[in-house]
Amino acid sequence: MVTPITQRYFNFGELENSLMYFLCGVEVIAGFFFVRCLSSKISDRVILVLGLVILNASCIWCLVFLANPKGSFMLLLMEFITGVFLQVLGLPFVAVSQVSLFSKITAEKTQGFSHGLRRSIGGLATILGPLWAGGLTANLYIMLGVMMGLLTLLTVMVSLSYSKLVEPCSRHPCEDRN
Repeated sequence: MVTPITQRYFNFGELENSLMYFLCGVEVIAGFFFVRCLSSKISDRVILVLGLVILNASCIWCLVFLANPKGSFMLLLMEFITGVFLQVLGLPFVAVSQVSLFSKITAEKTQGFSHGLRRSIGGLATILGPLWAGGLTANLYIMLGVMMGLLTLLTVMVSLSYSKLVEPCSRHPCEDRN
């Protein structure tokens, strides 16, 4: 959704969008390094919750400030940059922790199939998401509202299953098998 929005509201061309994606790439790589450092100190489920908090804040920010854009060019640009910054900041938290948690709580026998299914759905979303969002740049309330609804659903699901999002071994003391 970012490229159509920047073209529509800010008249960004290829150079401006390329610079924006470069800066987002730097941010996401730094985010992955930060999550790597955090993962040795806090659990995957806490990292997942942190990521969901950041992504929810981003979505709320965009709904409040970008869905009905008003103000000067610079104000709008700063509001847009803040929304994109928060969105990109939350991605490494969710991406790393959900794969890690999924590996830990999925049965060993079905991990290959389960990860394949998870990746297939993610790939389908990667294809359909931009097509859907690109067509809704004129209706940002609908686009961002659906995103907020899906994010809220995910947040509720994580909160309801938070106590179960641990390694099976850490739920019950494992026997020492030396």
